[in-house]
Amino acid sequence: MEPAAPSFTANIQPVESKSASGWNLNKILLGSGLVLLVVVVWTYISSPLVITVTGSGEVSVPATNATLSFTLSANDNSIATAVSSVQNKADTMRSFLRTKGVAEGDIAQSQVTAVPASLVVAGASGFQATVSMAAKTVNVSSVSGLVADLYTNGALVVAQPVLSVENQNKLNQEALDSAMKDARSQASKIGNSNWKFIRKIVSISQASSPSTSTSTTKADVVTSGANTTAATNGVFKIVKAVSVSYKMW
Repeated sequence: MEPAAPSFTANIQPVESKSASGWNLNKILLGSGLVLLVVVVWTYISSPLVITVTGSGEVSVPATNATLSFTLSANDNSIATAVSSVQNKADTMRSFLRTKGVAEGDIAQSQVTAVPASLVVAGASGFQATVSMAAKTVNVSSVSGLVADLYTNGALVVAQPVLSVENQNKLNQEALDSAMKDARSQASKIGNSNWKFIRKIVSISQASSPSTSTSTTKADVVTSGANTTAATNGVFKIVKAVSVSYKMW
Protein backbone atom coordinates (compact mmCIF):
# COMPACT_ATOMS: atom_id res chain seq x y z
CA MET A 1 0.00 0.00 0.00
CA GLU A 2 1.46 3.18 -1.13
CA PRO A 3 1.71 6.11 1.30
CA ALA A 4 -0.78 8.99 0.77
CA ALA A 5 0.49 12.07 -1.05
CA PRO A 6 0.96 15.10 1.19
CA SER A 7 -1.81 17.80 0.81
CA PHE A 8 -1.23 21.53 0.73
CA THR A 9 -3.81 24.26 1.58
CA ALA A 10 -3.27 27.63 -0.14
CA ASN A 11 -4.13 30.71 1.99
CA ILE A 12 -4.98 33.32 -0.65
CA GLN A 13 -5.66 36.91 0.63
CA PRO A 14 -7.58 39.33 -1.65
CA VAL A 15 -5.48 42.22 -2.74
CA GLU A 16 -7.24 45.57 -3.23
CA SER A 17 -6.38 46.98 -6.59
CA LYS A 18 -5.14 50.52 -7.00
CA SER A 19 -8.05 51.25 -9.36
CA ALA A 20 -10.66 50.36 -6.70
CA SER A 21 -8.91 52.55 -4.14
CA GLY A 22 -8.93 55.46 -6.57
CA TRP A 23 -12.64 54.98 -7.24
CA ASN A 24 -13.44 55.24 -3.54
CA LEU A 25 -11.40 58.43 -3.28
CA ASN A 26 -13.29 59.92 -6.21
CA LYS A 27 -16.61 59.09 -4.54
CA ILE A 28 -15.47 60.82 -1.36
CA LEU A 29 -14.37 63.90 -3.25
CA LEU A 30 -17.59 63.95 -5.28
CA GLY A 31 -19.69 63.63 -2.14
CA SER A 32 -17.79 66.42 -0.45
CA GLY A 33 -18.20 68.60 -3.50
CA LEU A 34 -21.94 68.00 -3.59
CA VAL A 35 -22.25 68.85 0.10
CA LEU A 36 -20.29 72.04 -0.46
CA LEU A 37 -22.45 72.93 -3.46
CA VAL A 38 -25.64 72.38 -1.46
CA VAL A 39 -24.31 74.62 1.31
CA VAL A 40 -23.39 77.36 -1.16
CA VAL A 41 -26.75 77.16 -2.96
CA TRP A 42 -28.68 77.15 0.30
CA THR A 43 -26.76 80.15 1.58
CA TYR A 44 -27.39 81.92 -1.74
CA ILE A 45 -31.13 81.20 -1.71
CA SER A 46 -31.65 81.96 1.97
CA SER A 47 -30.11 85.43 1.70
CA PRO A 48 -32.01 87.25 -1.09
CA LEU A 49 -31.27 90.83 -2.00
CA VAL A 50 -34.25 93.21 -1.87
CA ILE A 51 -33.85 96.51 -3.67
CA THR A 52 -36.20 99.38 -4.51
CA VAL A 53 -35.73 101.44 -7.65
CA THR A 54 -37.68 104.25 -9.27
CA GLY A 55 -38.38 104.11 -12.97
CA SER A 56 -39.77 106.89 -15.12
CA GLY A 57 -41.48 106.93 -18.48
CA GLU A 58 -42.52 109.81 -20.69
CA VAL A 59 -44.73 110.11 -23.74
CA SER A 60 -45.02 113.33 -25.74
CA VAL A 61 -47.45 113.79 -28.62
CA PRO A 62 -49.06 116.75 -30.38
CA ALA A 63 -52.11 117.92 -28.42
CA THR A 64 -55.50 117.59 -30.10
CA ASN A 65 -57.47 119.87 -27.75
CA ALA A 66 -56.89 122.84 -25.49
CA THR A 67 -59.22 124.04 -22.74
CA LEU A 68 -59.20 127.64 -21.61
CA SER A 69 -60.76 128.68 -18.30
CA PHE A 70 -61.38 132.34 -17.56
CA THR A 71 -63.30 134.70 -15.32
CA LEU A 72 -65.48 137.71 -16.11
CA SER A 73 -66.56 140.37 -13.63
CA ALA A 74 -68.68 143.50 -13.39
CA ASN A 75 -69.08 146.11 -10.65
CA ASP A 76 -72.05 148.30 -9.86
CA ASN A 77 -73.72 149.95 -6.89
CA SER A 78 -76.78 147.81 -7.63
CA ILE A 79 -76.36 144.08 -7.19
CA ALA A 80 -78.98 143.39 -9.85
CA THR A 81 -77.19 145.62 -12.34
CA ALA A 82 -73.84 143.99 -11.57
CA VAL A 83 -75.32 140.52 -12.15
CA SER A 84 -77.02 141.59 -15.36
CA SER A 85 -73.86 143.26 -16.62
CA VAL A 86 -71.62 140.25 -16.08
CA GLN A 87 -74.19 137.97 -17.72
CA ASN A 88 -74.21 140.24 -20.77
CA LYS A 89 -70.41 139.93 -20.87
CA ALA A 90 -70.73 136.14 -20.75
CA ASP A 91 -73.20 136.14 -23.64
CA THR A 92 -70.91 138.39 -25.67
CA MET A 93 -67.93 136.13 -24.92
CA ARG A 94 -69.93 133.06 -25.93
CA SER A 95 -70.72 134.63 -29.29
CA PHE A 96 -67.08 135.61 -29.76
CA LEU A 97 -65.89 132.06 -29.05
CA ARG A 98 -68.23 130.66 -31.66
CA THR A 99 -66.67 132.98 -34.25
CA LYS A 100 -63.33 131.39 -33.33
CA GLY A 101 -64.59 127.93 -34.20
CA VAL A 102 -65.49 126.81 -30.68
CA ALA A 103 -68.63 124.67 -30.71
CA GLU A 104 -71.52 125.73 -28.48
CA GLY A 105 -71.35 122.35 -26.73
CA ASP A 106 -67.70 123.00 -25.84
CA ILE A 107 -68.48 126.20 -23.91
CA ALA A 108 -69.31 125.91 -20.20
CA GLN A 109 -70.47 128.57 -17.76
CA SER A 110 -70.88 128.66 -13.99
CA GLN A 111 -73.57 130.39 -11.98
CA VAL A 112 -73.14 134.13 -11.53
CA THR A 113 -72.06 135.10 -8.01
CA ALA A 114 -72.16 138.56 -6.44
CA VAL A 115 -70.47 139.84 -3.29
CA PRO A 116 -69.84 143.26 -1.75
CA ALA A 117 -66.94 144.79 -3.63
CA SER A 118 -65.23 145.60 -0.32
CA LEU A 119 -64.63 141.87 0.16
CA VAL A 120 -62.53 141.89 -2.99
CA VAL A 121 -60.86 145.28 -2.73
CA ALA A 122 -60.61 147.00 0.62
CA GLY A 123 -62.59 150.24 0.68
CA ALA A 124 -64.46 149.54 -2.57
CA SER A 125 -68.17 150.29 -2.72
CA GLY A 126 -71.04 148.54 -4.43
CA PHE A 127 -71.06 144.94 -5.58
CA GLN A 128 -68.92 142.75 -7.77
CA ALA A 129 -70.51 139.98 -9.83
CA THR A 130 -68.35 137.25 -11.36
CA VAL A 131 -68.86 134.26 -13.63
CA SER A 132 -66.42 131.52 -14.68
CA MET A 133 -66.35 130.08 -18.18
CA ALA A 134 -64.40 127.40 -20.02
CA ALA A 135 -63.95 126.75 -23.71
CA LYS A 136 -62.50 123.72 -25.47
CA THR A 137 -60.91 124.23 -28.86
CA VAL A 138 -59.25 121.94 -31.38
CA ASN A 139 -57.22 124.83 -32.83
CA VAL A 140 -54.29 124.18 -30.53
CA SER A 141 -51.78 126.10 -32.63
CA SER A 142 -53.75 129.35 -32.21
CA VAL A 143 -54.44 129.08 -28.48
CA SER A 144 -51.96 131.76 -27.45
CA GLY A 145 -53.71 134.22 -29.75
CA LEU A 146 -57.06 133.19 -28.31
CA VAL A 147 -55.83 133.92 -24.79
CA ALA A 148 -54.95 137.47 -25.88
CA ASP A 149 -58.38 137.82 -27.50
CA LEU A 150 -60.10 136.78 -24.27
CA TYR A 151 -58.35 139.56 -22.37
CA THR A 152 -59.23 142.02 -25.15
CA ASN A 153 -62.88 141.02 -24.81
CA GLY A 154 -63.01 141.63 -21.07
CA ALA A 155 -61.67 138.51 -19.34
CA LEU A 156 -60.43 139.29 -15.83
CA VAL A 157 -58.18 136.23 -15.44
CA VAL A 158 -57.32 133.49 -17.95
CA ALA A 159 -55.83 130.27 -16.65
CA GLN A 160 -52.95 128.52 -18.38
CA PRO A 161 -54.38 126.47 -21.29
CA VAL A 162 -54.81 122.79 -20.42
CA LEU A 163 -53.82 120.54 -23.31
CA SER A 164 -55.35 117.14 -23.91
CA VAL A 165 -55.50 114.31 -26.44
CA GLU A 166 -58.24 111.96 -27.53
CA ASN A 167 -56.41 108.69 -26.74
CA GLN A 168 -55.03 109.66 -23.34
CA ASN A 169 -55.69 106.25 -21.74
CA LYS A 170 -53.51 104.55 -24.34
CA LEU A 171 -50.74 107.10 -23.80
CA ASN A 172 -50.99 106.66 -20.03
CA GLN A 173 -50.37 102.93 -20.46
CA GLU A 174 -47.43 103.54 -22.79
CA ALA A 175 -45.81 105.88 -20.27
CA LEU A 176 -46.41 103.36 -17.47
CA ASP A 177 -44.91 100.51 -19.50
CA SER A 178 -41.86 102.67 -20.19
CA ALA A 179 -41.50 103.43 -16.48
CA MET A 180 -41.65 99.73 -15.57
CA LYS A 181 -39.05 98.92 -18.23
CA ASP A 182 -36.78 101.62 -16.84
CA ALA A 183 -37.17 100.27 -13.30
CA ARG A 184 -36.32 96.71 -14.37
CA SER A 185 -33.27 97.93 -16.28
CA GLN A 186 -31.96 99.70 -13.19
CA ALA A 187 -32.65 96.66 -11.00
CA SER A 188 -30.83 94.36 -13.45
CA LYS A 189 -27.72 96.54 -13.33
CA ILE A 190 -27.71 96.46 -9.53
CA GLY A 191 -28.31 92.71 -9.52
CA ASN A 192 -25.51 92.00 -11.99
CA SER A 193 -23.03 93.95 -9.92
CA ASN A 194 -23.97 91.80 -6.89
CA TRP A 195 -24.21 88.46 -8.71
CA LYS A 196 -27.94 88.40 -8.19
CA PHE A 197 -30.80 87.74 -10.57
CA ILE A 198 -34.32 89.21 -10.50
CA ARG A 199 -36.85 86.63 -9.43
CA LYS A 200 -40.01 88.48 -8.49
CA ILE A 201 -41.57 91.86 -7.78
CA VAL A 202 -42.36 92.47 -4.12
CA SER A 203 -44.25 95.75 -4.39
CA ILE A 204 -45.13 98.54 -6.83
CA SER A 205 -46.27 102.08 -6.14
CA GLN A 206 -47.16 104.51 -8.89
CA ALA A 207 -47.04 108.27 -9.24
CA SER A 208 -47.68 110.57 -12.16
CA SER A 209 -46.95 114.15 -12.96
CA PRO A 210 -50.01 116.20 -11.99
CA SER A 211 -51.67 118.56 -14.42
CA THR A 212 -51.01 122.11 -13.35
CA SER A 213 -52.81 125.29 -14.26
CA THR A 214 -51.37 128.74 -13.67
CA SER A 215 -52.81 132.15 -14.40
CA THR A 216 -51.73 134.28 -17.32
CA THR A 217 -51.73 138.05 -17.36
CA LYS A 218 -52.76 140.34 -20.14
CA ALA A 219 -49.29 141.87 -20.36
CA ASP A 220 -47.59 138.47 -20.59
CA VAL A 221 -49.82 137.28 -23.40
CA VAL A 222 -49.81 140.45 -25.45
CA THR A 223 -46.10 141.24 -25.23
CA SER A 224 -44.17 137.99 -25.07
CA GLY A 225 -46.50 135.08 -24.54
CA ALA A 226 -44.09 133.76 -21.91
CA ASN A 227 -46.87 132.15 -19.89
CA THR A 228 -48.41 130.33 -22.84
CA THR A 229 -45.45 128.12 -23.68
CA ALA A 230 -47.48 124.93 -23.36
CA ALA A 231 -50.13 126.18 -25.74
CA THR A 232 -47.63 127.61 -28.23
CA ASN A 233 -45.65 124.37 -28.35
CA GLY A 234 -48.84 122.34 -28.66
CA VAL A 235 -47.24 119.28 -27.07
CA PHE A 236 -49.11 117.05 -24.65
CA LYS A 237 -46.76 115.30 -22.24
CA ILE A 238 -47.47 112.41 -19.88
CA VAL A 239 -44.89 111.44 -17.28
CA LYS A 240 -45.25 108.34 -15.12
CA ALA A 241 -43.05 107.21 -12.26
CA VAL A 242 -43.08 103.85 -10.47
CA SER A 243 -41.29 102.70 -7.35
CA VAL A 244 -40.66 98.95 -7.62
CA SER A 245 -39.17 96.58 -5.05
CA TYR A 246 -37.50 93.44 -6.42
CA LYS A 247 -36.36 90.32 -4.59
CA MET A 248 -33.20 88.79 -6.06
CA TRP A 249 -31.22 85.61 -5.54
